[in-house]
Amino acid sequence: LVLPVESRSQLAVQEEGLELLRSIQGPVAPVVVIGPYRSGKSFTLNQLLGVPCDKGFGVGHTRETETKGIWLWGTPQPRKQQQQQQEAGGEIVYVDTEGFESTGKSNSYDDRIFALSALLSSLLVYNLPETIRESDVAKLSFAVELAQGFYEHDLGSKVCVRPGSMLWLIQRDFLQGQSADQLVQAVLRPVPNPQHDAGLEALNQVRSSLSALARNSTGFSLRQPHLDRTRLCELADADLDPGYVQQRERLKATVQALARPKVVNGRWLSGAELAGLVSKMVAALNEQEIPTGASLLAAFNRDVLARCAANYTAALAALPLPVDDDQLGAMLKSLQIGRQRAADTRAELVKELDRALQARNQAASNTQCSELENNCESLLDEMQGMRLPSLHKFEAAHRRCAAAFAARCRGPAKQQQAERLDKAWARASKAFGKDYNDRLFTGLVVASLAAACVFRFLLRVQLLEGASWAAFLFLEIYPKVRAQRVSMYDTKGWALTVRLWELVV
Repeated sequence: LVLPVESRSQLAVQEEGLELLRSIQGPVAPVVVIGPYRSGKSFTLNQLLGVPCDKGFGVGHTRETETKGIWLWGTPQPRKQQQQQQEAGGEIVYVDTEGFESTGKSNSYDDRIFALSALLSSLLVYNLPETIRESDVAKLSFAVELAQGFYEHDLGSKVCVRPGSMLWLIQRDFLQGQSADQLVQAVLRPVPNPQHDAGLEALNQVRSSLSALARNSTGFSLRQPHLDRTRLCELADADLDPGYVQQRERLKATVQALARPKVVNGRWLSGAELAGLVSKMVAALNEQEIPTGASLLAAFNRDVLARCAANYTAALAALPLPVDDDQLGAMLKSLQIGRQRAADTRAELVKELDRALQARNQAASNTQCSELENNCESLLDEMQGMRLPSLHKFEAAHRRCAAAFAARCRGPAKQQQAERLDKAWARASKAFGKDYNDRLFTGLVVASLAAACVFRFLLRVQLLEGASWAAFLFLEIYPKVRAQRVSMYDTKGWALTVRLWELVV
């Protein structure tokens, strides 16, 4: 009936679908299934029709939506005789729709599909996985209001559209407690709001817009047919959960009972009249710039927000950055934007300024703290090459650098850069410690050998020469003896040697 155009935000009516509707001479009762993509709409329709997947509506098992646009079942189904005795006869047309909230589509495209489904149907089946969420109610309210608005605008304010029935179909229902029908009634009931909370008032406005639909709403739940959902199309009824099969048969009867001819201005529509209505409404939907829940305020106040944001951004540009997050928050709280009744606009503007200012503060903080951290790393690298290694000087240089970093690094990047500095210090300290001990040991070996030569050939003091040779032999032999137990660098004697060396340098 309807396919998306390439832009994926507008709809194109298909002549083949219109011809099918025009072929129905009497009243027509469209049963339209809507819901999120990958929620089992097409499979459920095939189950209602009693046809396998390869002969019915397309069923997919990938992450991409299978159904595109709005599709009709090619063979209208007659309404049951007991219904025809109470009302006009007619035929049921089953309608499959593209699931909303899939990727790669604009919100306005989903809204057009949803609104067209609401105005097309005499029974709207809202197919939902597992439970009803507040976002599901809000999206339905927006689509119903949009459809009714187009009825009034394009067909005249005196048009009277009888509210259709709505079936809230909860798939894979495993939750305990309320029945599906009780859940629907509870969801559509106004929320108590004795304190006149603004958020609750908004929720009740959504429910108010659905008041007519709520009176004609029915809840129904289906358990999961089989654990392996990718094989559902291959399984016979005998392989499915018996409880699901029983529920499915009751669902068929419920749909048949709720499907009534589409009525506008007190009279039912024929297939040809419904086809003309669809063409007219698709054209109207495509012509309108449809706002979405996320963009209503921004679209309405775009120019005002842009001017205000530009003025305040210019003023905030003079602020010295970076600053810490608590100071940044205080700056934003001090802004006086708009009057009280413009609270939503003010909040939106503050949010935009907050994002812009935080981005600038983050960049300034990154630049400053990164520079300080790099300076500290460079200093530690420089201290590694001291001619006379000194542990005291190395640690003192780190303390001075860390103090300068703590005093001058500010803003959101401080913690991250401080962690980098700590890791750099740990690496440098470990490398310096090993190099320091090796260089001190080598220096002692060379010094003892040099002293032995001096006292033998120049000063000729046998006692000191012997002591020098003893020290040389000790330094050569002792580390090899201790190597299998504890490193010489971990002994008390070596610690004393280090303290004496630090006193000298």
